[in-house]
Amino acid sequence: MEIQTVAIVGASGRVGSELVKELLGNVTFKRCTAIARHTSTADQSSLGIATVKADFSSHDSLVAVLRGHDAVLNCVPGGATDFASQKLLIDAAIEARVKLFFASEYSANVMSRQYAQFPTQFVGEKPRIRRYLEEKAQAGSIAWTALNGGPFFDLWLTAGPAGFDIINRKATIYGTGNNLACWTPLPTTVQAVHNMLLPQTLPRIINRAISICGVKGVTQNSILEALEAETGYAFEVQHVDITKIKRDAMDALSKGEWKAATRGLTLAAQFDEEDSAANFWDLVDNAAVGVNPLTVREAVKATLEAMESRG
Repeated sequence: MEIQTVAIVGASGRVGSELVKELLGNVTFKRCTAIARHTSTADQSSLGIATVKADFSSHDSLVAVLRGHDAVLNCVPGGATDFASQKLLIDAAIEARVKLFFASEYSANVMSRQYAQFPTQFVGEKPRIRRYLEEKAQAGSIAWTALNGGPFFDLWLTAGPAGFDIINRKATIYGTGNNLACWTPLPTTVQAVHNMLLPQTLPRIINRAISICGVKGVTQNSILEALEAETGYAFEVQHVDITKIKRDAMDALSKGEWKAATRGLTLAAQFDEEDSAANFWDLVDNAAVGVNPLTVREAVKATLEAMESRG
């Protein structure tokens, strides 16, 4: 199998837009196309990539825009990955004779028991989509792959639930702060996706999900130590009971309070030492896709430098 033409679904999103930059800067791929919804009013010209629109509720429309592409990179986020729409996209890719479907997973092991607890309204139906891809691959209809690097280290540290307010030098430590986690900076994730599409790597990733970890030794306490060392400031620390957060999240889930449940389950999945899915080093295969993990100090330094460059 050789990948020379790539269609990106969700190209204007956080992951998709970074992938566009990565792929356009490489001569390996003859053509990259962004597939946008026909109702979209977003200006895609800034992506610097050819954009075509399709009716995502129409099989024929999707087939028409996917035909001629070797791979589909699905970067549709979270709750948008409902099974019905994704099945339509996969079936269209099969009819268009797409060789490889790259599933939208990226930041979680979607087959873990902890992931199954999340409300599909917020995280989509990715396990069901994975099973459908496996079924189609077994039938010889299409090949698939996926990538899981855990939460994006840089985004979680600066704008996510990692527990750090860098500007005001405050830290919220959940539980002991020693729960080991696998997190990967977004640039590392994007580079890994690119590497997975190269001829020499494809045989190792076909019809399997690849797990990576872009930073070694991630715990909240190791991040706090690195932040204080890099900034030269001591952070004000607040300790929070993660067990209570998990209990409250499950209660919210039973009441149909999806947003509150998702936030609590997200924190518990990373920081609850009694029932966390964060440490998946036993699944990690960095070498397969050319990932060389950073130290926590290196990852924190790179994140702070990126923050400063953005102003």
